[in-house]
Amino acid sequence: MAFDHRDGASAANPYAPLMGRTFVDLDETGPLTVLDETRAATLSAWVSRLIPGNAHWPSACELDTVAYIDAIVRKAPTLRPVLLGGIDAADAAARSAHGSPFRELETAQQVALLTELETTGAPEAFSMIFELTYEAYYRAPSVQEVVKSRTGFDVHNTVVGKPMKPFPVERLSTISTRPDHFRSVNA
Repeated sequence: MAFDHRDGASAANPYAPLMGRTFVDLDETGPLTVLDETRAATLSAWVSRLIPGNAHWPSACELDTVAYIDAIVRKAPTLRPVLLGGIDAADAAARSAHGSPFRELETAQQVALLTELETTGAPEAFSMIFELTYEAYYRAPSVQEVVKSRTGFDVHNTVVGKPMKPFPVERLSTISTRPDHFRSVNA
């Protein structure tokens, strides 16, 4: 599930609570169903600017980031207009400023347009794509291996959990014999 803000902190994205309640398992990402080929290419260029990668780390577009975002908006249809509108806004801004779609621009031009989208163009879409990109990235097994090899920390347990020992239910038998810790009040 995406970053949730149930702790009471205000979210930059009003859709963050819905994203936080939408879970997509690693094997649920499959073929794209919400994004068409053109929008998927634009989103791929977008996520590659958010996490470009280097000699040690893969870029976000090398992973199933676009498929993950597609799967999230498939499960949470309320998010679709925000995602599609943000992608369309990026392409429209690119065509207006440079005469080409976003995916065909130079890296510096893409970064400048994303900076504009983040602040004034489509801040909700930017925030949503930003959060979902980082979530998809750090749950990818190849990235988890890089984290483990470079830091020694096994992030896999924090992402997918770790099996717990069964609770010894017999420990509850003494609790049921204790008196109640409340008093009845006639209302």
